[in-house]
Amino acid sequence: MQLLFGGLISVVLLGVYVHLVRIAIKVVYCVAATGCTEYPATYFNEGMAQALSVIGGLVSALVIAELAIAKPGEAPARRTLAKDASPLAVRTVSIVSTIYVLVWIGAGLTAFLVGLYHPKEVPPLTTLGQAWLGLAVSAAYAYFGIKPAKAGT
Repeated sequence: MQLLFGGLISVVLLGVYVHLVRIAIKVVYCVAATGCTEYPATYFNEGMAQALSVIGGLVSALVIAELAIAKPGEAPARRTLAKDASPLAVRTVSIVSTIYVLVWIGAGLTAFLVGLYHPKEVPPLTTLGQAWLGLAVSAAYAYFGIKPAKAGT
């Protein structure tokens, strides 16, 4: 039950994260377009900016932590299941965790690219995208067990 509840909270946070990134992108493109009034710069308010920052950090921390613990080639969160877990449970956890990581990558990469071309329209989106890039590199290092070479070797 605890795993189900924790997983549900994680998925809800990811959904809010994706929603805020989507709204920020709509504001960026509206502000950049002549005559657009549907999503003015004020639409993405301070509360949204703060929530995007906090939730983005939480989602990213979860992804990095799970990738750091997972064995390369193994789905994140697989370790939470018992060794004798049913094939359906293993498949479900693998699919959900893989989709979770892919959605995080998609939202972060999109935020990075939109922020790269429109850095001033919604600064919190630009900041999120830049932070995500560093976190994505950290996640890859953690998952694949890459360690920097020691000096002199």
